Order: sequence, then structure tokens, then C-alpha cells
Amino acid sequence: MFGSRGLCCSRIWNRSLFLKRSSNFRASFSTKRVGTHNGTFHCDEALACFILRRSNRFSDAQIVRTRDHQVLEKLDAALDVGGVYDPQSERYDHHQKGFSEVFGLGFNTKLSSAGLVYKHYGLEIISKELQLEQRHPDVFRLFLAVYKNFIEAVDALDNGIHQYDTDQPPRYVNNTSLGHRIGRLNLDWIEPDQSSAKEDEAFHRAMELAGSEFLECVHFHAKSWLPARSIVMECLAKRYDIDSSGEIMKLSKQCPVS
Repeated sequence: MFGSRGLCCSRIWNRSLFLKRSSNFRASFSTKRVGTHNGTFHCDEALACFILRRSNRFSDAQIVRTRDHQVLEKLDAALDVGGVYDPQSERYDHHQKGFSEVFGLGFNTKLSSAGLVYKHYGLEIISKELQLEQRHPDVFRLFLAVYKNFIEAVDALDNGIHQYDTDQPPRYVNNTSLGHRIGRLNLDWIEPDQSSAKEDEAFHRAMELAGSEFLECVHFHAKSWLPARSIVMECLAKRYDIDSSGEIMKLSKQCPVS
């Protein structure tokens, strides 16, 4: 009788332990929640959310749009809101007084939330897209090229940094940039449904638009720019075989040079 009771208690205890461990296991893989501000959205946080959700840690994370600090404190990450830049706690805002973070590596443009997230997660995202290890030299080359040719402009525009001096009026209006197109996805004033749900729906469209252009930039540089660079670098290494001055290069095949 005692042995039977002991076996029964053991089974109950083991089942309880299994359920507890299963609960902890599920919690560790539960959907992460990423916060950004509600209201009018811009290119930088739409792109930042897209990039972060491509990472392993925040894969397909839920986006929570709010300015409520009590809500933000409970989230796994916060982008473009909260007044804090602290990568250890996954906080990536750039609006706070005294913020002056730049990408570095020769780039001096003040970062937006897009640049902040890319600075910390870009190598991972690039390596996944290229299906190469992060330490592969092509991953780092593309990491820099994508920042230079895509992310930096998003950072600059969101921080009000002009590409050129503006002592003269523009010759024409250009509203076709990614930032302008994302801006037009905000709810129009005449839209009868101004609900938070409708606003969030528009923001997700903005994320997809920003993300598709980001991935196009990555894929272009991977499929076109990197192979062309390899040809140019090979010709550069052999330039003394062409002329003793080293000032003449002969391309082995036609390719873009930039």
C-alpha cells in the first residue's frame, strides 16, 4: 500500500515538474513584443521594426504602438520612443537631449531608430540573407554598403540633415522618395475611420514598403555589386602587369564600377 502511494505521489510530482518545465520552455519562446510610438509614423521606425523582426531574437515580434511609458517598460524592445538608447535593454530612441550616436566606420550622420537597429542587428540580417557566417568578409562589406546606400539617407532625413547646403531654393519638388511614400500611408484627414486599429494597419503597410526596399538594396549589392567589386579588385591587384606605373587597369570583363 505504501509503495503504491509513493509511486502515485512520484508520478504527480514528476507530472507537476514536467508541466512547470514545459511552461518555462513555452515562455522562453513566446512571441516578443516591440514597441514604437502611435500617431503619425515615419520611415525610420517602420524600417527599424522591419529589420528587428528579421532577427532571430525578435522574429515576427508583435508590434505595439503606444507612447505610454508604463506599457513601454513591459515590452521586450522599444524603437523611436521612450527617450532611451540602451542596446542592453533593447531601447533604440534618438529623440532624447544629448543623443549624438553615429554609425562610425567613417560615417558621421546622426542615427535615427533605423540606423540604431541596423548598427546592432545589421550583420545578423545580412549574414542570413547571404547565407554566410557573420565573420565572412562579404557580410561586413555588404553591411557597410547597405548603410551607405540606403540606411544613412533614412537617418539623415529623419534628423533633418540635408544632403546639400540649402542657401538656394530647390529647382523642383521631389516627393517620390521612400520617406514621402511612407508618409502618404498615414491615415488621411478625410478618412472616416481614424481608429487605432486602422492606424496600425497602415503602419504595417509602411513596414512592408520600407522592408521591401531594404531587402532590394541588400539583394542588389549581393548579386550585382559584390561580383563587380571582385572583378575590379582582381584587376587592381594585377595592374602592374598591365603597366609598370600601376596607373592603368584592364577589366577582365564588362561590369559596373562604383
